[in-house]
Amino acid sequence: MFWRITGRLACIVVVSFSQAVGAALVHREGEIEQALAAIGSGPTEEMKSRLFSERITVFDDSLRARAVATLPASVRGRRITQGKLLRRVEAVFNRVLRLHGRSGKLELFLYRNDLPSTMLWRGCVVAVSDSLAETLYDDELAGALTHELGHSYFEDEMAEARRTQNVFAMRVIELKCDGVAILSLKLLGRGPVVYVRGLQRLQLITKRKGLSDVLFQSHPTLVERMIFSKRLIESLD
Repeated sequence: MFWRITGRLACIVVVSFSQAVGAALVHREGEIEQALAAIGSGPTEEMKSRLFSERITVFDDSLRARAVATLPASVRGRRITQGKLLRRVEAVFNRVLRLHGRSGKLELFLYRNDLPSTMLWRGCVVAVSDSLAETLYDDELAGALTHELGHSYFEDEMAEARRTQNVFAMRVIELKCDGVAILSLKLLGRGPVVYVRGLQRLQLITKRKGLSDVLFQSHPTLVERMIFSKRLIESLD
C-alpha cells in the first residue's frame, strides 16, 4: 500500500534526504539494499524491461465487478461516481495504465474517506480515497497510483511472504513498488523526485488533520522510503 499513516512519524513533515539518512534504523538497511539490488541499474529502458517483465494476471469485467463487490463495506458504500475530482483521477490513472500496457485491465474505485490511502484490491481494483487524491498534484498522484499497480508485478512474492509471515520480504516488496513508481514517473517524462514530495505532502496533511493509524510492520517507514527513493533516483540516467 502506497500510504500508511503512522503516529510514530507524525512529527516528520518535511525532512531532507541528509536528515533521513541520519535517522534511518540500521537493522532496516538490508531491506533497502535488497530492493535496490532487485531493481538494478543501467539505462532507463533496460530497467523497465527488467522490472516490468513479470507476468500479471488479467481480469475480465465480471471478475473486476466481483472484486468491487468484496471491498470492505466502509469503502464500497462511499464510492464517488461523478464529478471533477473523479475525472481528474481517471485521467491520471489511464495515463499510468497506458505506460504499463494495461489499459482497461484494472478498475479505479474513488471513495470518500478522511484517511489518505490507496490500495490494490484483489489484483484488479485500485481504491483511492478522495482525501489522498485532493492532496496530491497530478504527478504525485501518478506516483501513488503506480505504486499500487506495482503490487501486481509482485503478487506471487507477496503471497509467499504473507504465507510465511516474512515481514522483511513484505517491506522489500513495498520498496520495489516505490521503485516501480519512480521509474514510471521517469518514463512519463516527469521528475521522479516528485514521488518523495508526495510522501512529504501526505505526512503534512496527516499531521494537520490530527489523523493517525497503527504502524504496520509490513511497511517501511517514511524515512526508509525516502532513503531508498534518493538512492534509486541517483542511479537513473
